[in-house]
Amino acid sequence: MKYLKFKSDYYPITIDNELIVLDICSNNFFFFNEEETQEILELTKAELPVIPKHLSFLFEKSDTKFKIISYIDIKGIDNYSWSNVKHFRRETSTRVKFYDKFIIILLFIVFQVKKNSFLKFKIKTLRLLKKAQNKSSDTQVDYANSVANYINKISKYLPFKLKCLEFSFILATFLSFKKINCTLYIGVQKYDFLSHAWVSIDNKVIGDYPYLSESLAIIFTL
Repeated sequence: MKYLKFKSDYYPITIDNELIVLDICSNNFFFFNEEETQEILELTKAELPVIPKHLSFLFEKSDTKFKIISYIDIKGIDNYSWSNVKHFRRETSTRVKFYDKFIIILLFIVFQVKKNSFLKFKIKTLRLLKKAQNKSSDTQVDYANSVANYINKISKYLPFKLKCLEFSFILATFLSFKKINCTLYIGVQKYDFLSHAWVSIDNKVIGDYPYLSESLAIIFTL
């Protein structure tokens, strides 16, 4: 193995030639300026490179060159567009079933336990459930929006604040449990920095700002 790649818990992208790395173990981001980014990119392209000690935590050996997705001039979003998903409630024709409400409340409890420390566990759980997904339909999109509305509705009665990451994991895990095909995204922008998570079905954002995929640089997809 003569090349380097980022370790499996690290998800890198570049925005305007500056590297951002998501660490799913700690749920933290690493930021690198343009000069540091160039140094790291050269390491991933070189054969049998010598790794500087201060960067060794990022890499493991690989048989192939590692490709980093790059974004230039992303639109970004303002605080109003993402801070409160209640702005984007969808009118739906279906009600959430009683049994499904019970499952959602259980997911609230499970996914709030040490929520920052267990991001990797949540990802593994969701990845396992997604293996059994079926194809989606317009009916399922409507029901998914009903579920998103219900998650927002009950969140105000619970003793913790619901953020976009928890909202998205609860929604995506529930949909996957119901074998509804969905995708969870984590996107970022650099200035002013923000990260945001959301869920889509057939490229339709569920219960959130509808233009997230076009406005943010996607750093994680599941």
